[in-house]
Amino acid sequence: MYRMALMALIAGDVPGINRERCIKIAIVHDIAEAIVGDITPADGVLKVEKSRLEQAALNEMCNVLGGGMRGTFGNSNVLARELWREYEDNASLEANLVKDFDKVEMILQALKYETDEFFLSTAGKFQTEIGKSWAAEINSRRNSRLAKKLN
Repeated sequence: MYRMALMALIAGDVPGINRERCIKIAIVHDIAEAIVGDITPADGVLKVEKSRLEQAALNEMCNVLGGGMRGTFGNSNVLARELWREYEDNASLEANLVKDFDKVEMILQALKYETDEFFLSTAGKFQTEIGKSWAAEINSRRNSRLAKKLN
């Protein structure tokens, strides 16, 4: 979440994108994982069940954070649960961009750990020009590193 919020902060201006909203979405997008963990397709959990578990966890986290069922985020009048739902539903340009940041962050981890799985699972799935550009740069750096290892 932290890396993604930083990506939103340092990304160049994108027409029609609200940077502050991207930062907020990046911060709350995985809030449910604090309780349910990172449920991946490899876990074999049905999408409906994953959504139910994460929604319950989000409700619990909003209560823990002191916002009750409203779960307000900071001094903003935008609700944490609305930001989370926007991300989950891929309902805005900001959500698209943050989803790309999530994939970029994943392949940054893969670069660090040299795990092909992350690169393969995100290939061709970027929705925004920034996401595509950053992923291409990471892949280029990775390919250069791999080529040096072979030589």
